[in-house]
Amino acid sequence: MEKHSAPMQPNMASTHADSMVFLNSDATRLYGKMIEEVRDYAILLLDAEGNLLNWNAGAAAIKGYAATDIIGKHFSTFYTIEDNEVGLPALLMSVAVNEGRAMQEGWRVKKDGSRFWASVVINALHDTDGTVIGFSKLTRDLTERKLAEQQLQQHTEALRQRTEELRKSEERYHRMIAEVEDYAIILLDTQGNILNWNKGAEKIKGYSEHEIVGKNFRQFYRKEDCAKQLPEQLLQQAALSNKANHEGWRVRKDGTEFWGSIVITALHDDHGAVIGYSKVTRDRTQTKQFEDFILTQNKQLHEFAYIASHDLQEPLRKIMIFSSRLQEEIRNNVVARGYLDKVAASADRMSKLITAVLDYSRLEEGTLAHLPVDLNQMLGDITADFEIHLHEKDGTIVLNRLPTISGIPVQLRQLFANLIGNAIKFSDTSVVITITSEILPANSNTETAMVKISVADNGPGFPNEYAEQIFKIFSRLQDKSSGTGIGLALCRKIAELHGGTITAASQPGIGTTFEILLPYQP
Repeated sequence: MEKHSAPMQPNMASTHADSMVFLNSDATRLYGKMIEEVRDYAILLLDAEGNLLNWNAGAAAIKGYAATDIIGKHFSTFYTIEDNEVGLPALLMSVAVNEGRAMQEGWRVKKDGSRFWASVVINALHDTDGTVIGFSKLTRDLTERKLAEQQLQQHTEALRQRTEELRKSEERYHRMIAEVEDYAIILLDTQGNILNWNKGAEKIKGYSEHEIVGKNFRQFYRKEDCAKQLPEQLLQQAALSNKANHEGWRVRKDGTEFWGSIVITALHDDHGAVIGYSKVTRDRTQTKQFEDFILTQNKQLHEFAYIASHDLQEPLRKIMIFSSRLQEEIRNNVVARGYLDKVAASADRMSKLITAVLDYSRLEEGTLAHLPVDLNQMLGDITADFEIHLHEKDGTIVLNRLPTISGIPVQLRQLFANLIGNAIKFSDTSVVITITSEILPANSNTETAMVKISVADNGPGFPNEYAEQIFKIFSRLQDKSSGTGIGLALCRKIAELHGGTITAASQPGIGTTFEILLPYQP
């Protein structure tokens, strides 16, 4: 029988080894392709000196170089001048050698010179005996994140600065309020209870902060005002109208009273609900006392005017009558007649003075209505009244076209009659009085248009430093003048009562010009 040899069995060990070689080779190829085609990361291989050995798609996308442009160059090419000057690339390689890897973030430079923010990991590569034979370098472009962080940091810093400015501003504001001494500035809750207290409140009302905070502001009001619920009414008015104004007597800690001018303002939340009130109080006691004094003086002036017009005029009238009769009886006694002439002149002057004071006091009453006044007609009538005096002085009044204004006819007539009468009286001869007007439009100083009326004469004039003094009551530049010293004071008062002004300008030997400004309402 032929002997058949046994079939050959495959060498299993040999087959496994060949398979492993095939698999390792295939995996290596796939691994290389993976690294080569990754686009989100720059994955580089460096030799032991840091020169580039390979270049993947991610490196080209991030850094802008083609492989042919960069392979063989040192990886420090991607670093900024500042980083290269301090030796950062060499430092990172040293750290990787000593510690196995180095991690760092910073600005890197692309091929076109632009910069990007890179997150870098450098790993040292070793051979079997541990010798460093190169480095792997993984770079990721985090520019968008970095810019977002910088923007966030800028916003955060700006917010911090703004918050600090607001804090300082609020601190200054609170300190300003706290240290104001001329006003009591108080914060109230919705019920009128006091929440804070400044120096002005302590100075005006007399309470220290710890004595008054938490108590109700009703404490500052008189009993009769509290009985009328005035504090509550003021809060209600502020809540309805946002603000309440009031003046009246208030009570200090020591029980004395002061005249307070107060403003209560409602404070609201974002939804418009009232959450409290601010209360500002000013002590106007001195002003109130002065106003009361002026009212008393005016009342006394009216009483004096009444006495002057009734009680004093009667004995003056009798003096003048009997002086006149005596002059008729004593015809031959020259000395006696001279004395009686002086008595009569003095009585006449006193009568005129009393009448002038009465006219001045009546100006305060302000009960006469404003009517349209044609200044052309009024001054024409005044010219006719002075016809004889003008003839005696060889005088002339030159009238330009004048407007019609709103005013109190009798007072305006008195104003212009006084000015024209003075010009005639104080001129020697050939007096020329020129009256002109000009319409001035409204401006920042006047709410309405004004008419400027100029009354100019060629009289003796006076030094211009007295241009204000002449308007003071009982003031006369010439002691021997027959005037009462009230005429020009009357003129100023009339101008002011009409919402206007009057001023004078003069030079000795040249003449005087009065300028009257009055509201113009065509």
